[in-house]
Amino acid sequence: MKKKHLIASALSLGLLGGAIAVPSAIFADSDAATNSANTSTYATHDEVKTPGNHDISLFRTKDLFNVNLDGKSPLTEFSIDPGYGHVKIRVRNNTKATLTFTLKHVDSGKDYFTKYVGAGDTFNWYSTDGFSSGLRSGKYEIQWRAGGAYVDASAWAISATNPDEL
Repeated sequence: MKKKHLIASALSLGLLGGAIAVPSAIFADSDAATNSANTSTYATHDEVKTPGNHDISLFRTKDLFNVNLDGKSPLTEFSIDPGYGHVKIRVRNNTKATLTFTLKHVDSGKDYFTKYVGAGDTFNWYSTDGFSSGLRSGKYEIQWRAGGAYVDASAWAISATNPDEL
């Protein structure tokens, strides 16, 4: 009989403790919490400051495109904003033929390069491969071809203010 009373008492105390602890946790003042390691950061505009007031530049990137390519010779159009000339292009060729793509700066008419991606291969191109200062801003297009076959590929690109951000 004493065991039943002991168990009932323990359960009552447990429920009472939970009834006090849960509201306390819900309504606790978040400003009262401290971080003894003091490693938090806060962002202001284009910089991050640590509690020691050390400035850390934020990486700045922009998505240029993310496309699934199909057809005889699809065209991808995009723009690079001023200051974001460092570019990474990733291509996955699902075609059973070699995929050829040409990057053209529309505003000037300049062809920057033509690259080849083998059947079933994935290819990464970085603007630092030949254009250490990055690409100029403006409108661009990429023409995709697969030697007369239908193109079946996917591609995406990002631009950044610094090549280390790619």
